[in-house]
Amino acid sequence: MRTTTIQERQQKSWFRSMATLSLLLFLVLQIFLLSMYSSSVAFMMQLGDVTLRSFDAPYFGMTADYGIKKEPTVTSLTPTTLFREEYFSEEDGILKGILSTKPKSFFKRFQQDIDNFEMEERCHRYGFSMKAKDGQPERPNRRIYYGALIADEPWELLDIIATETHGIFEGMVFVESNRTQMLFERPIKRANKQKYIDQFKEMFGVEKLQIREYANEESTATGLVRENNQRAEILKGWKELGMTKDDVGYIADMDESFTRDFLRAVQQCPYVEYFDYEAHKCVNSLGKSRLVGATRVFESSPECVTKYRKWYHPDMIIGACVEEIGDDSVHPRAPRSDGLYRDEGWARSGSDVQNLPDNSSYPLHSAGDFRMLGGGSMVGSREPNSSGHSAFHLHNFFADFNTTRYKYLTYGHPDRQALKKPLEDLHVDIRLLVRCVYNETDGPINSDADYDERQDFQRVEGGLDTNHPVFPIYFHDEDYRRRKHDAISRLVKEDEYSRMKRLNLTTEELEMDVFTQRFREAKRFVWAHEARVQAFRQKVKEKAQAL
Repeated sequence: MRTTTIQERQQKSWFRSMATLSLLLFLVLQIFLLSMYSSSVAFMMQLGDVTLRSFDAPYFGMTADYGIKKEPTVTSLTPTTLFREEYFSEEDGILKGILSTKPKSFFKRFQQDIDNFEMEERCHRYGFSMKAKDGQPERPNRRIYYGALIADEPWELLDIIATETHGIFEGMVFVESNRTQMLFERPIKRANKQKYIDQFKEMFGVEKLQIREYANEESTATGLVRENNQRAEILKGWKELGMTKDDVGYIADMDESFTRDFLRAVQQCPYVEYFDYEAHKCVNSLGKSRLVGATRVFESSPECVTKYRKWYHPDMIIGACVEEIGDDSVHPRAPRSDGLYRDEGWARSGSDVQNLPDNSSYPLHSAGDFRMLGGGSMVGSREPNSSGHSAFHLHNFFADFNTTRYKYLTYGHPDRQALKKPLEDLHVDIRLLVRCVYNETDGPINSDADYDERQDFQRVEGGLDTNHPVFPIYFHDEDYRRRKHDAISRLVKEDEYSRMKRLNLTTEELEMDVFTQRFREAKRFVWAHEARVQAFRQKVKEKAQAL
């Protein structure tokens, strides 16, 4: 056997060293190229723990035949069936949504606790007086009549509102139209059907209830004109159900509601100026003829709570100041040449009264005036440990994002990029939702910031558990909240996956799209840190000046 010489062993060792060095140089080069490719993101990530999006779908490696080449339709945008059994299940063509699995007794405990609050404390909470006016009852037990337009709202939304208001109302009127605001035909699903009238009565705990049909084939009855004509049916229903001038009229959209606590205050507090006809005689300029909710907004999920925002509906007005109920010999109905707003001179604004017979003859409020006329006052909670709200708004709460995209593609001012844009770029409110779902950094709210990253409102970090009240009774079901937020998160992620698929991008373009979104998050993260630094510097400066 041949013996290996020392020189040969040295040569083999040298070759091994060179191979190892070459491999190391290759790895260093790869790392360098990768870092150069995403250097801006990597640099900003050093400033803190930036949460980047992680998608559930395999975006990378998509080939050209993965895309959809035909024109997209509503049908072709239908999401996958990850949770269709629950979220998209239907009853007579009406979506169920995510429903609580808790028994009614679970929520009844919360309802009873609220109903049993001490009255003086409750009245003080909203600035209502415990001292009754001369000749009026100490505990008035005011009757409230509710009205709303209804269309294809899922049972989930109705269940949330019914749980909040069960047993509150004297009468309820829902109005369903055979056409949309833009005159597209739609099937009547609930109106005048005894099955649903009985179901609604049980849900809301009310004996007097109507679901009225509105049919108008006039080509001019579109938009808000049609909507307000439809709302006028609510007032006719109230009259048929027995509403009087001393009762309270309450008009809302189906995704809005006063809280149970506030509704009990309206019913029971000895004196509420808004419901004292003699104090305001329907004069809307005094700010006391219409009560407006200080409304907390939940954006599509119970965990996506809008910070510092107060929506200004629903609305309440005393019956004496409402068309069909009040005395129109004293308060004439205002003419409306456009079918919508009061004509000039008929109290269209505070000082616009030249056509009124006298100062006590302000027109009665139409159903449209409930939501469109100025002069109301927002009433919220004065509790120190409260959010200050008296109502809630479930905004875009049951959005099907495929339908949302189609709406933006086809509505009055169509966005021709609606099927191509990331969901967050369709609307600033949806932007808040997307960043909530991905737990990303909110963008700036100041108007001089980058428009792409700007938000009208930011969310409360940490979701519902970190918030002061107020929130719906339904949200006490933590299992429902988890399932609802999971469903919305899946919808958002599936929408992004479907968008990527529709665009039919190359692998490089897909990578660029994802890295662009990550870069935008990094920019927002840097902005948020800069804002915190500036706020801290201001506090230090103020403390130094105080010394």
